[in-house]
Amino acid sequence: MSTLSHILFAQWQGIRALTYDYLAQLSTDQLALRLPFETSQTLGYQFWCMTGAHESYLAKLETGAWQGFACSLDGAGELTPGLIEDRMRAGDERMAGLLAGMDLDRPLANGQPAYEVVMQMIKHEMHHHGQLINFLYCQRLPIPASWQNEWALSYD
Repeated sequence: MSTLSHILFAQWQGIRALTYDYLAQLSTDQLALRLPFETSQTLGYQFWCMTGAHESYLAKLETGAWQGFACSLDGAGELTPGLIEDRMRAGDERMAGLLAGMDLDRPLANGQPAYEVVMQMIKHEMHHHGQLINFLYCQRLPIPASWQNEWALSYD
């Protein structure tokens, strides 16, 4: 794995570890929670979007071009924290394999450097972390210790 691949994958692992800590505290019923406005998506939607975006960006890295959004959670049965974690971890393993053999400085078929796709993954995950913080506060969910430390969150 190149130095750049190693750095970006380490960043991804740190961000994804926070995602797993949040997910670990949730019940299946809590995935149906919404924010207090009419057009709010569910808490489960946040994880569905994170999973699908990661998988879709990985397909872009593999093929060199955007293949459209697809999420392995579609049609997989009842959305549960365990199912979400399984699919996310599968994506993480796929990403580790890809980055181990990839030169992230090389341009993809569309001319975009491969490292930019990894950065898109990281930015997308961080966007959803902001959404997840809104759910913490609006729904008075427990704040994972890692999120207290990383984002200085509390109910004080």
